[in-house]
Amino acid sequence: MARLFGKGEFLFLLTVLAFTMSGCGGKERNLPRFSLDSIPVFDLSQTYDNRDWQNNLKYLFQPLPRPLKNPRIVVNKKRHILYLYSGDELVRIYPVNLGPDPINEKIKAGDGRTPEGKYFICNKNPRSKYYKALGISYPSKEDAKRGLRKGFITKKQYDAIVYAIDHGKRPPWFTKLGGAVCIHGGGLGWDWTRGCIALRNSDVQELFEVTRVGTPVIIISGVARGEEKLIAWPPVITTANSGHKQRSLD
Repeated sequence: MARLFGKGEFLFLLTVLAFTMSGCGGKERNLPRFSLDSIPVFDLSQTYDNRDWQNNLKYLFQPLPRPLKNPRIVVNKKRHILYLYSGDELVRIYPVNLGPDPINEKIKAGDGRTPEGKYFICNKNPRSKYYKALGISYPSKEDAKRGLRKGFITKKQYDAIVYAIDHGKRPPWFTKLGGAVCIHGGGLGWDWTRGCIALRNSDVQELFEVTRVGTPVIIISGVARGEEKLIAWPPVITTANSGHKQRSLD
């Protein structure tokens, strides 16, 4: 029988398959150069404390205006809520689950944390193992600057991250800073991801339809400055200590 693949070709196919089947595998798209500097950071832990949106079902069930006008996403980690905006108008709220350390800021790969800062949707994967996934442009230039200072990445890796962000592309995901942080399906219940933002499949479907590559994503802790040290987080969830059936992580 004729040899179908050489060793190098076989390894290449395995790499492509592994990336495609990961939580955020997807085709990169080239976008015009743009900046997130003008996007304000909303401290929703303060802004919405005294508003009646929590009792207003329209933010959960009202039909979304389509297409959205300059859609953007804000995630409040403390509240475990994703806010979807059309321009300056809040049009939807979604409950979310995060990783086993849901509030603290992501520092490096494997820390179980969700990053904080200004990002954008850098790819869309309709065949994610968690239903569908919107890739987030972590690490940002700010994350890369910190990583370079701490010795987590090289100057070459730093330059590659900066170039990708400046050109609206997916930054390198497989450095010691971590990556492949996504908004994806898989369901709710407890903080079960490795730092991604998990929603119900029906909610991810809706987000997938109304957002595009380049949509801004702002992630905040929602914790008042100085309060972080008062919070003791539980260990990584396991079958033994969670009381839940263990599930695969992203």
